[in-house]
Amino acid sequence: MFSLQSEDYKVFCQTPVVPPDSERVEPDSKSENKPQQNYITINKIGILGNKTTKRHILLRELPFLENDTVDRDKIQEKLKSARENLLNTSLFNFVTIDTVSVRMAGADRIDVLITVAERWYTWPIPIFEVQERNFNTWWQTKNFERANYGFYLDRENFRGRKEDLSFYFQFGYTEKYGITYKIPYLTRKQTSGAGLSFSYSRNHEIAYMTADNKLLYFKYPTEYVREEFTGKMYYSYRSGIHNTHTLETKYLNGKVSDTLNHYSVGYFIGQETKMQYLLLDYSFRMDHRDAKYFPLKGYYLELEATKLGLGLLSKEKIDVLNLFFTLKKYQKISSRFYLAGSLRIKFSPNSDQPYYVQRGLGFGDYVRGYEYYVIDGQSYGTTKWGLKYEIIKPKIRVIPLPFEKFNLFHYALYAGIFGDAGYVDDHQYTGNNFLANTYIYGYGTGIDFVTYYDMIFRFEYSFNKMLEHGFFVSFNAGI
Repeated sequence: MFSLQSEDYKVFCQTPVVPPDSERVEPDSKSENKPQQNYITINKIGILGNKTTKRHILLRELPFLENDTVDRDKIQEKLKSARENLLNTSLFNFVTIDTVSVRMAGADRIDVLITVAERWYTWPIPIFEVQERNFNTWWQTKNFERANYGFYLDRENFRGRKEDLSFYFQFGYTEKYGITYKIPYLTRKQTSGAGLSFSYSRNHEIAYMTADNKLLYFKYPTEYVREEFTGKMYYSYRSGIHNTHTLETKYLNGKVSDTLNHYSVGYFIGQETKMQYLLLDYSFRMDHRDAKYFPLKGYYLELEATKLGLGLLSKEKIDVLNLFFTLKKYQKISSRFYLAGSLRIKFSPNSDQPYYVQRGLGFGDYVRGYEYYVIDGQSYGTTKWGLKYEIIKPKIRVIPLPFEKFNLFHYALYAGIFGDAGYVDDHQYTGNNFLANTYIYGYGTGIDFVTYYDMIFRFEYSFNKMLEHGFFVSFNAGI
C-alpha cells in the first residue's frame, strides 16, 4: 500500500520516484531520440488529507487505478474527471491532483497524488425552519406558527465509509421523530448500497384542498388532524462511476381526524380516515455533471417508476402509478458564458387519485414566475432554459478561523437570464384549478451566489403569462 505523510508532500510533488537499479533507465542519445509512447501507465496513487475517509472510498471514484494504462491524449481528461467525481461525493471541500513523471523499464509512468480537504461530518444542529412550499410563499405571510424547531444529530461519512447516520427530534408545526441509516457500499467491489429509515409525524394543521391554485388549510388546535408512520428500505447498484440503479420499498400508515371529512372530499380514498399502503419505486440515474449542486458542464438523465399500492395488504385500496423522465444538459459556450436546459415529464395513467398523494406543479417542481401557485394534476411537463455569465470566477479565500474545515472560503457569482414553460394535465381539480390544462410560461433575470458546503443563494426577478412579476429567493441551482 502506497501512502505519504504530510511532510512528504513537497518531496513527492517535486522529485520523481527513482526505480531500483534493475529497472532504472539511463538516458542516452538513442533513448532521447525514441518517439514518445502514446500511452501512460499509472504507477502509484498517493492520498493526503483523508484523516477520516478510508482510502478505498476515494479510489472508488477514480476512473483509473494503479498499473492502469491510459491513452496519453486522455490523461488530463481522466484527472479532471477524478477531481469532479471526488467533489461530487460531498465529502470534501477541496480536491487537488498532482502528477510526477517516472521513467521505468522503458515505459512512461506517472505517480498521482490526490490531496483532499475533508468537510466537517458531525452536525448536532438545532432545527428552525418554516414549513411552506418555498421561501417566497412563507415570506408573503411571515407566519411563524408554521415553523418547525428541534434538533438533529447527523453523522456524515460514518466510520469513514461514506455512511450516514442521523436522528432527529422536531417540534412545532410538524412534530416528527425518526432515524435514518445509509450504507453506500455493501460489497468489496463497492457497487451495492442500502439504507433504511423510520419516522413518525403529526400535525394540528394540514392543507386539505386547492382553490384558485392556492392551498386551503384546516386547523384543529386541540387535536392532531393527521398522523403518519413510515418505514422504508432501499437497495442501490452503482455500475461504474456515473450510473446508479435504486430500488426502494416503503410502508405508510396514515390517519386523519373525522372532522376533516366535513371540509375535504377525497383526501384519502372516499371519506375514509385511515389509509395504509406499500410503495415500490425504481429509478435509474446517469450523472455526468461537473458538480451536483451547481453544474456548469455535463448532463444528467433520470428514469423513475413509482407504484403506490401493491395489493399485498388487506386494507390497501390505493392503486396509482407514476412515471418520471428527467433530462438536464449544461454547456460552456465561451470563457464566461454557460447555457443550461432541462426537460421533466411526469405521467400517471390513473385519473382518480386521493388528494393526499397527487402532486402537480408548485411543490418540488415548478415553473419560475409561479412560485405562489399550486397547479394540481396527475401528469405534467416542464422545460427550463438559462444563460449564465460568470461575474466572479470561483475564488478561494482564507478566513482566520481555528477550524481547518471552515477556514477556506470559496465563492463565485453569476448573472443570467431564463425562460421556463410547463403544462399540467388534470382530470380531478379543474374546477378549482384555472392554471391546469393550459400552457404556462415564465421568464426573467437573476443572480446566483455559490459558496462552500454546497450553499446557493439565487435571487431572481421574474414575469409570468398573467403579467404578474416579482422578486423571488431560492436556495438551489434552478436547473
